[in-house]
Amino acid sequence: MMRLLVATVFFMVSAVTSAEDDNSLKALSALEKQSEPLPLSLDFHQKKQLSGLPRPLVSSGQLDISTDEIIWTTEQPQQQELTINRQGIFEQGGAESISGSDTIAQLLLAILQQDEAVLKQQFNLSVEQECVVMVPKADALASVIEKIHSCGDDRVELVELFEQNGNTTRIELSQR
Repeated sequence: MMRLLVATVFFMVSAVTSAEDDNSLKALSALEKQSEPLPLSLDFHQKKQLSGLPRPLVSSGQLDISTDEIIWTTEQPQQQELTINRQGIFEQGGAESISGSDTIAQLLLAILQQDEAVLKQQFNLSVEQECVVMVPKADALASVIEKIHSCGDDRVELVELFEQNGNTTRIELSQR
C-alpha cells in the first residue's frame, strides 16, 4: 500500500513538472518566433497608468536595439535619450548610471533582445493567446513586478508590465 501511495505521489509530481516544462517549451518557442535579428530599430508608443491618476502618462519615440545596448529615445512629450546596457541605465551624456538601474537594465535587455537564457532563468514562462507571460521567480523582483507580457505573432508588437502596486505600462512597438 505504501509503495502505491509513493508511486501515486511521484506520478502526480512528475505530471505537474511535465506540464510546467511543456508550458516553458511552448513559451520559449513563442519567444523564438517573436525574435528578430539585431540590430533593430523600432518606434514605440507607451502608456503608463499610475494608480491614483485618472489618465495614463503617454510618451513615444524610437528604440535602437543592438546586442550590447538599447538606445531609448523619447520624442514626445519631451526629448530624452537613455542608454540601457548591462551596467545600468544612463541619461544622455551621463557617466554614471541611474541608481539601482542595473537589474532593470538587464531585464529590459533580455526582454527586448529576446534573450531566452536570461528570461528562463528569471521568470516562469507560459503562453496565453499571442503573449508569452513572464512571472518573476525571485521574491525581490516578484515584490515589484506581478508579470510581464511579450505579445506578437512573428515579432514583439506589445510589451505589458503589471506591477504589484497596480501600475501598468503598455509599450506598443512597430517597425520603422
